[in-house]
Amino acid sequence: MNRRDFGRGVLGASLAGAVTGAVEAQGRKKRVLTITQAAGFRHSSIGTAAQTVRNLGDYTGKWEVVGEAATAEEVAKAVTANGLRGIDLVFFANTTGNLGFTPEGHKAFYDWIDAGGAWAGVHSSSDTFHGDPAFLNLVRGEFQTHGPQVEVTIYNQDPKHPACAHIGASFKIFDEIYEFKNWDRSRVHVLLTMKQHPQKKQMQGDFPVAWTNRVGKGRMFYTSLGHREEVYMNGLYLDHLRGGISWALGLAQGDDRVSNPLI
Repeated sequence: MNRRDFGRGVLGASLAGAVTGAVEAQGRKKRVLTITQAAGFRHSSIGTAAQTVRNLGDYTGKWEVVGEAATAEEVAKAVTANGLRGIDLVFFANTTGNLGFTPEGHKAFYDWIDAGGAWAGVHSSSDTFHGDPAFLNLVRGEFQTHGPQVEVTIYNQDPKHPACAHIGASFKIFDEIYEFKNWDRSRVHVLLTMKQHPQKKQMQGDFPVAWTNRVGKGRMFYTSLGHREEVYMNGLYLDHLRGGISWALGLAQGDDRVSNPLI
């Protein structure tokens, strides 16, 4: 199956079962909980993002989505010490605002991360839980603003990392491009950046697009791309997302040292 066919399949076709027998022989699949609640702006691509992660798991045979929480009530029920038991990764699919974590669930979630749980998020997941120090410590950056959707050139900052190994030195993509606050290269392992930001055309610099972080024994992968449904049909993006989630789940090896040098 080529990348274009896979991208088309994200919008409806399931790839489940393609490699089930081989995976069962190797051991159980990793278990993923997807959160699709939007307490603020709701992206039309939420469903596409969630389905993409499900399809990537089916395609690789390495993980399965075992639950989806779409409302505050469903989030509160899913994010508990008992609810997270047996979950390997929580995926934020273009979430926004303050999600339905209860105080007990908030503690359970970060205890779970610290003990080895994995988190991955796309695009507006960084526009979630503003003012929560624990979430900022996990993601290490907050959405601040964006301009019109535009084509940009993105540069690979770690060509050996599984989230970057298939995408070359640079690539172009059309999407909604974020600016961040409370982000510092010295506190994360950078995967993708821009040398020029579309909202700051007169400036050359180091503008983050995707990165990883460690909290305790837990792993975090975030990519700011993923506003548009069409992005989830882009083979380079699918490789990026698959590799990042694989790394977060401990299924693929990659450098995660903070403050990696600008390429």
